[in-house]
Amino acid sequence: MIDDSEFVALFREHHNAVLRFIERRVSDREAAADLTMDCFEIAWRKRDPRDPFGLAWLYRTARNLIANEYRRRDREGALWAHIEDHVRILSSESSPALAETLVDAMKSLPERDREVLWLTYWEELAASEVAVVLEMSEGAVWTRLNRVRARLRPLLTAATEARTEEVADDRR
Repeated sequence: MIDDSEFVALFREHHNAVLRFIERRVSDREAAADLTMDCFEIAWRKRDPRDPFGLAWLYRTARNLIANEYRRRDREGALWAHIEDHVRILSSESSPALAETLVDAMKSLPERDREVLWLTYWEELAASEVAVVLEMSEGAVWTRLNRVRARLRPLLTAATEARTEEVADDRR
């Protein structure tokens, strides 16, 4: 094993280069920062004094992480298409704007919050089951779900009010 100081030196020397490498390939700065840290976490776990690695190894690892990120985005895109279709089917013909607002509002949520919503409303799991899937306590599931609902409520209320105003204007 290489000692901590050698790894710290590797990190300091190459962190910015790896981050820039990933940022040029991933359009999301936060995702790029996360992938950069994942790259160095892998480097930490695989460090070996008999087989030292440098920037080229880090770039190869980063490329693999970027490929995984693209696959994740493709899966998420397919999931969003399915969810949008499901929301549109469930919404009445008279409220497609509300369905669009719901989809847009959900897209704006962090992934962990969307996951709680998906498992609760689309998969129809109980909080105790969601807790098992997400490896958290049932209380944490309820807390997260209540926070997400509180974030969505004003957006959906505003959309409903706008729709009511449109209907009232049409009746005049």
